[in-house]
Amino acid sequence: MESPPQSPLKKLPRLKPRGGLSVMRAAIRALLLRELQTRFGQYRLGYVWVLLEPLLSIGIMIFLFGTVMQRTLPGMEYEIFLLNGIIPFFMFRSGVTQALSATQSNKGLFSYRPVKPIDALLARIFLEFLLKFIAYIFFSLAFLWFGYSISFEDIPALLFYWVLLFVFMMAFGLIFMVIGDFSKEVGKFLSVGFLILYLLSGILYSIHIIPVQYREYLLWNPLIHIIELMRHAVAPNYELVSGINLTYFILWIIGTMFIGLVLYKRFERHMVKSK
Repeated sequence: MESPPQSPLKKLPRLKPRGGLSVMRAAIRALLLRELQTRFGQYRLGYVWVLLEPLLSIGIMIFLFGTVMQRTLPGMEYEIFLLNGIIPFFMFRSGVTQALSATQSNKGLFSYRPVKPIDALLARIFLEFLLKFIAYIFFSLAFLWFGYSISFEDIPALLFYWVLLFVFMMAFGLIFMVIGDFSKEVGKFLSVGFLILYLLSGILYSIHIIPVQYREYLLWNPLIHIIELMRHAVAPNYELVSGINLTYFILWIIGTMFIGLVLYKRFERHMVKSK
């Protein structure tokens, strides 16, 4: 008895359903690769600029204020002081600025259900974190090569501070991603705001030189706290002024993250809709 003819078509393998985190991870990875191609694929010096920007900023500040600041800076070389202020601040500034246009730049991708606005935000700020942290390591190794003093005793704390700053950047990024979806003009005000913040965050000067009666007003700025803690981690002889508090910075993270998540939940559908 002849067996029935075999069907030429083979059964397709049964695909396993993916969980929400797996889908989100795949979307962020694809968006991250897209960001890399968009931002650096068209420029030969794109990746080099990641190092040139802080190099020029540090070099100019050393040329202008190096001699004066080295005399007044307690327990730390001015070059290391700048390194642990400029690069973390640039990361925070770039991450929040990129968050403004995260929705508009990826609007066409939101027609695919797995892709959400928060995926675009996470891809952008993770890229900023990755690029700036690589630049930080590069310059740290370069300074060590040239004989500058960097302590390795508190590296775990330093890495923890970088992670906290990343989370803070993500929280602020959520807020400004929602705001940026409603108004493109907010970017102009944000640029001015970051310039003022740059001057008031102790990036170029030590807050030790600020009189105590005025210093307490500067300490309302949460960025001062995390940047000063970073400097203390790489230079234990660099004394922290009274009022520097990690708990204060963490409270800022919790507050801004709460506001950011509430705004995102409220306006996610509005951001997904094409205009």
